[in-house]
Amino acid sequence: MNTPFRWLVSLFLAFAFLLPTACDRQKLIPNSKIPDTKGNRELLKVIVGYRDAMVRKDAAKILTLVDPRYEDNGGTPEPEDDVDYERLKKLLVGRFKHATRIHYRIEFQRIKVKGREALIDTWIDATFVYKLPNYRPHYKRFADYNRYRLLRQDGHWRFISGL
Repeated sequence: MNTPFRWLVSLFLAFAFLLPTACDRQKLIPNSKIPDTKGNRELLKVIVGYRDAMVRKDAAKILTLVDPRYEDNGGTPEPEDDVDYERLKKLLVGRFKHATRIHYRIEFQRIKVKGREALIDTWIDATFVYKLPNYRPHYKRFADYNRYRLLRQDGHWRFISGL
């Protein structure tokens, strides 16, 4: 067998072995490293619904996405910053009352599902503009990693901590 022909056969065989592995790559959700699966899209739809409701200052919509057993300790041992469902309701209404603008961006980092519970790790970049009577607008920016915890109940994912 002549050398150019052998080289061509080798090249063909290399592509024949590499092509299936190149096509085997898992599709990712755009702008993330999260596999594009039906389950992951369903979870992210809940997070996006929450973000959209935040921007619209729609406390009622947010509460439809929250399980009544919601509990969050704020990552601290102090009980003063603990939030349950009832306190969350009051916080949302109170904060939205004075917020004139909200910008809320979420970057999805990782999803882990175990049984009926899901953890979604994100990067949040949010800006809130508050206006109190007789004061100039006050800007507050929040940028940090966050973990949302959701529970699947009756066919729906609901937040149980992380807001």
